[in-house]
Amino acid sequence: MKKMLITISLLMILVSVLGNEKGFAEQIDYPNSHLLVTADWVEEHTEQEGIYIIDVRKNGYEQGHIPKAIHFSVDNLVDKNHPVEGYLISEKKFEQLMKELGVRNDQLIVIYDEGKETSATRLFYALEYFGHKNVRILNGGYQAWVANQKKISREDSRKLKGDFKVSLNQELMVKKEEEMQMIGKEGMVLFDVRSPEEYKGEKVLAQRGGHIPTAVNLEWTTVLKDEGVPVFKDVAEISKLLEGVGVTRDKTIVVYCQKANRASHMYYTLRLMGFENITLYEGSWAEWGNDPDTPITNPSNE
Repeated sequence: MKKMLITISLLMILVSVLGNEKGFAEQIDYPNSHLLVTADWVEEHTEQEGIYIIDVRKNGYEQGHIPKAIHFSVDNLVDKNHPVEGYLISEKKFEQLMKELGVRNDQLIVIYDEGKETSATRLFYALEYFGHKNVRILNGGYQAWVANQKKISREDSRKLKGDFKVSLNQELMVKKEEEMQMIGKEGMVLFDVRSPEEYKGEKVLAQRGGHIPTAVNLEWTTVLKDEGVPVFKDVAEISKLLEGVGVTRDKTIVVYCQKANRASHMYYTLRLMGFENITLYEGSWAEWGNDPDTPITNPSNE
């Protein structure tokens, strides 16, 4: 009996080690765990009617991708004519873009990028902002798919034109004038998810460096595992990180970065963690830091 217990214990340890060798374990207890899917889940549902998989990696689609996935470049989400760099396209252009991509309002959309990127969450945010109600992210991205030794396809899965219709969720985006009114307001947290160097004004990517007054800082990458496949950290770890900078569910959280890409990743993280009052400052530092009339805090000058 004792030998059997030892054997079982050793097998459990081996399974644990092998799981860590793959770089991640499946995490299912997030408050909104339905927003995050595993490689196993995607494999099981690839052929299911109504599942639409979108590959938003910058490179590599032709060399291999998840079967049935179609490719989309998030560069198409940028309004090239907008005065603020990186700003999201209009609802009319987005609707047309999604129709051409084959997106329908009744589909369950699964998005993936390479892993430690913001492309998947940028499209996730855009789809939620423009009214799509069923979007999910592959945890760990394409790295997770490869690590799990899943089947790779090189077929270009083109689809018929979709029927996507925009239903705008205006509460998910704030403009500069609204952001100005939120500085120091009770119950509001301005959440800067750029690097600490950008936040402190030591690294300047606009005319001015620093951050919006009263904003707190937590770099977007901190919610992902540091080693192996870049999956999301567990609930306790992410909660500790967020609470450490005062980001709690009882407050309205306004996320920003440089061009809203990193902010979209934190927007998704907060959705995953069950936050309800979240919005995104679309102009972010590309707008704020280039406007000579906006107030800033620059610790590097102090």
